[in-house]
Amino acid sequence: MKTPLEIQIIRDPDGTVHFKAMVSFHDAIADSSQSQKLIHIQSEYTKFVCTSRKLLEEIRGNRKSLADSCLQWKLANGIYSFVKRIEKDSYIFANVYEALSRDLELSKSRLNYLIKFRTYYPTISQASKKINWSKYQEMLDIKDVAKRKICEKKILSGEMRTDNDIRNFKRSQRH
Repeated sequence: MKTPLEIQIIRDPDGTVHFKAMVSFHDAIADSSQSQKLIHIQSEYTKFVCTSRKLLEEIRGNRKSLADSCLQWKLANGIYSFVKRIEKDSYIFANVYEALSRDLELSKSRLNYLIKFRTYYPTISQASKKINWSKYQEMLDIKDVAKRKICEKKILSGEMRTDNDIRNFKRSQRH
């Protein structure tokens, strides 16, 4: 059974801010080895946030970077990999969207798209550099894998060029 874990921000009296990995009191006393595991997770989370913020700075640096699906995939992979590492340590990241939204300054919607992106495209080579991020976001709303692949092929062939073309494709597939 996995233990629910939350990442909180703690402010020391001197104003220093740091992350704190927390479990319930019951879980903490049930397993006395929790303390060292939580300290390790706090350290890993701090490194993960720092690395992700640097990547986000690069992504937000200009319009070209913001549209770059490979940079978005790298961010998505970092998030996905961190959550999976926590799960491997027998925890469930209970406040994943709240913590990541707060600490990476990303909307919960954007986080959802990033996690979907990494789930649908497990390796960076599966995501095409020829498709920009906004088009991927539109495609990620297509749950049916076969229909999403058709949409992707139409984008790559030039048959669909705009986000609006993708929206029209999605509407036509609902019938």
